[in-house]
Amino acid sequence: MTTTSGTQPRAHSSVADYAHREVKTIEEEATIQEAGKRMARFNIGSLLVTNNGTYVGMLTDTDLARVAAARGLNPTTEPVRSIMSREITAIEGHRSMEEAQTFMKSRGIRHLAVLAQGTIVGIVTLSDVLHYYQSIAPLRR
Repeated sequence: MTTTSGTQPRAHSSVADYAHREVKTIEEEATIQEAGKRMARFNIGSLLVTNNGTYVGMLTDTDLARVAAARGLNPTTEPVRSIMSREITAIEGHRSMEEAQTFMKSRGIRHLAVLAQGTIVGIVTLSDVLHYYQSIAPLRR
């Protein structure tokens, strides 16, 4: 198995080794329905939300499923900004996957923006953390 960077898995891999480099975004004025379709098209669970090219929040599949449904919002007219998380939770790319897992667990989240020198350069998910642990399992025997 290789990581997203094309390297062989190793214990203590960095977040950058597993991050998805192509960050998918959506404008905050887009509808909830448009966001759901975009997530489905790319088979992803989160989008970074923008306002004129500037990151202003994060929208996850949980926001779509729980928040929009619980509030009874109309997905064809309600904008993404009404259900997005305004805080973008992030981790530096040089941090370890173990640190990412601990951070996600402590915050109860499944998606982190990945930073390089303060700039968002990717996304790492709980699924990526699981793939990391699966890849190093033979190394720990």
